[in-house]
Amino acid sequence: MITQSKKSDVALKESSQQEYDAFLSHLGPKSLASVTRHMEICEADAALGYGRCWRRLASTLGTLAPHATEAMGNQVLKFYTPDGKYRKQVFALADARDGFIHVYLPDVIAAAVARKIIKPVTADTESYQVVGDADAQVELAILDADTQNVAPFCRPMLGWGRRALRTTLTPQAGEGQVRTLERLCKLAAEAWANATPAPAPAVAAR
Repeated sequence: MITQSKKSDVALKESSQQEYDAFLSHLGPKSLASVTRHMEICEADAALGYGRCWRRLASTLGTLAPHATEAMGNQVLKFYTPDGKYRKQVFALADARDGFIHVYLPDVIAAAVARKIIKPVTADTESYQVVGDADAQVELAILDADTQNVAPFCRPMLGWGRRALRTTLTPQAGEGQVRTLERLCKLAAEAWANATPAPAPAVAAR
C-alpha cells in the first residue's frame, strides 16, 4: 500500500479525456461494457474518489501496455504486451469496491532503488520510502510462482523465473502517491518499450 503522506498532498489530477479515450479504444466490446459499468458504479460514489483514481490508473496502464486489455467481470483489468505470436500479461488492476485499488506490475524494485525512486526502509520488510518525500512509503509485496493464495488473474504474470509486485492505493490517494506508482509502472514498461523486434523470416529467392 502507498501510505498517505502526513503532509498535505496535492489533489489527484484527472487523466485527460484523450488518454482515457485511447485506453477505451483498445477494448473489445465485452471489456468495454465491463469498464463502462465499472465507471458508472465509481461515479455513483464520487465523494469517495473512486472514479478519479481508477480512471487515472486504467489510462496509465493502458498507455504503457496498449497491445490488449481484458476485463474480468467489472472488477479486474489485465493488460498485455506482444510476445511473439502470443501475448504476455504485464499489469493487472483490481477494484473490488472494498475501499482499496490493487495494482500488479513486474518486479522493478532493484531498478527503482538504483534510479532513486524508492529506498528500502529496512532489509526485512516490504516497506519502501519514496525518495524526496520523507512521509510517504510504498508497500511492495513480491509475488512468485511459490506465493500462496495469489489471485488467479495474477498467475499469468508469474512462473519461468518471473516475479510480480502488488501494491495498494486508497481512492483518496494524492497526486504524489499515484505519480510514484506510475513511475514504477513506467520503469517496468521500459523492458518492452526498448525491446528490439525479432527480424522477419527471410523469404527464399525464386
